[in-house]
Amino acid sequence: MPMEPVDLPIVDVDVPATWPAPLVGLVGELAEAARRSGHAPENYQDLDLLPYEGTAWALLEGHLGRARHHTRLLDHEKDAIRAQGLRLLDAQLVKDRLDQAHALGYLTAQERERLQTVNETVPGQHGRGRREGQVCLTLSAAAQLHHIHGIHRLLTYWGGEAIYWQHCEGSPGLADKLRSLGVPSVVTVLLDLAAPGQQRPSIFPSLVHVFVGKALGHDPADADVFYKSPIPPQRIESIVSPGDAAYDRFPDLPRS
Repeated sequence: MPMEPVDLPIVDVDVPATWPAPLVGLVGELAEAARRSGHAPENYQDLDLLPYEGTAWALLEGHLGRARHHTRLLDHEKDAIRAQGLRLLDAQLVKDRLDQAHALGYLTAQERERLQTVNETVPGQHGRGRREGQVCLTLSAAAQLHHIHGIHRLLTYWGGEAIYWQHCEGSPGLADKLRSLGVPSVVTVLLDLAAPGQQRPSIFPSLVHVFVGKALGHDPADADVFYKSPIPPQRIESIVSPGDAAYDRFPDLPRS
């Protein structure tokens, strides 16, 4: 098993002082070109930047990127993430979460059975998008301030989209139960985005778009990250919920 890199510099898209100098140069040139062309900062996603995506990735090699996973967690699930990290979504992860919640008295046997047989990992029941085999995150903290990426629903219903998606609209009783479980939680992680030999995460919009959007002064610039490797416990930077200062600085996030 490959060793996890240690003591790598951290890059946070919200903090330009953390960006490596070569990336600052590239992003600065692209942002200046956008300004000269009269491109509105809020339309940063429309810029023709994909030819520079490979260069941006290469410039991040040897760095860790900060990202956020938004969810609801029961206390034992917080402990599991601290001890084991974040697992890739699959049917076994869903089963484990449901079985543990039932064993601890959070779900009845009937509720567990319903959620086990109707969820996004059951063959033939996949909804929009593909969620299995990845950890879903946002690259910026902008989602917590600007109400993007649908994070409020992620923070409102327990279980993640794989469990709650098919129930939060059409099953009022079960939806109420899922809203009652756990607490809103933001898991901040450090991703080895450009590790040699590692499958590159899917990012939308592209990595270079987000950096250029920030450089243009558009604070909400952000991206969804679909990370294709488990995130080990040493890469879990923090888990915060209502009552923690790092969560409460975003007053519009769900409180319960």
